[in-house]
Amino acid sequence: MKISYKTDYALKAILDLAVQSDSGKAVSITDIAGRQDIPVPFLEQIMLLLKKAGVVQSKTGKGGGFFLLKKPEEITVGEIVRLIEGPIEPIACGVRGVPSGCAEEGRCAFQEVWLKVADAVSDVVDNATFADIMRRTLELRPPHAEDHYII
Repeated sequence: MKISYKTDYALKAILDLAVQSDSGKAVSITDIAGRQDIPVPFLEQIMLLLKKAGVVQSKTGKGGGFFLLKKPEEITVGEIVRLIEGPIEPIACGVRGVPSGCAEEGRCAFQEVWLKVADAVSDVVDNATFADIMRRTLELRPPHAEDHYII
């Protein structure tokens, strides 16, 4: 499975909003784009898609921007990946219970492998919440220079 830049940017935008969610304020697209190094026009398209899907909401006017509609612990990486990329399965015959149209379906030993791959990837991304990713992000941040005291 390969993740597109669009999905990578969507994940980073959601993470940015998750980190900012404690403030209770909407976050501007330019702020998100600046922190996450995402082109603003591309981020605008992504945010509209996330808004249509009910993941984020926007506020106009002074103090406007975007905010999450759910808590970070209620949003999974898998939800966002599927929203942008579609099904996680690595190949058409890797979708359990959905006919792929392959002439070898049901007789192909590879199908079992692809189903296991899809299950494994789904297990990882469906159990990773943005609260988890946010926690890990904060752990990985280098300490700020102002936090160091030299006596």
